[in-house]
Amino acid sequence: MDPTPHRAPQTTIEIEQHVRQLNDDWVKAMVRGDAPTLDRIMADDFFFTYPLEGDDKVQFISDVTSGNLKIEHIAREQVSVRVFGTTAVLTARDSATWLYNGRELAGQYKIMSIFTERNGKWQLCAIQACPMQP
Repeated sequence: MDPTPHRAPQTTIEIEQHVRQLNDDWVKAMVRGDAPTLDRIMADDFFFTYPLEGDDKVQFISDVTSGNLKIEHIAREQVSVRVFGTTAVLTARDSATWLYNGRELAGQYKIMSIFTERNGKWQLCAIQACPMQP
């Protein structure tokens, strides 16, 4: 057992592992519609850019919890994290099926997520999801 479970990650490897865990927790919370977890992980100035439009934190959480944005299926692969001081960039490939306001979106997406450390806490600040050609 880790003797300092509340210590902020310090080394590049610890930060990479922490960001990967935040990413996993965020994806699971998105699928479950878990607003408290999404709120904890996402920075107040969060912004998500994806194929239809962009959302800030409040709108994104509202879309997820109301069912306007629903994830039917998501598989995140080829996850890579690079750390640049107090910023970490996570890239991945998603295979996903989303329902957005009743419209199905399915395909492969290249994802770039930006995490930053503020006041000793790592948070998700921005995501861009770009559709990939089949």
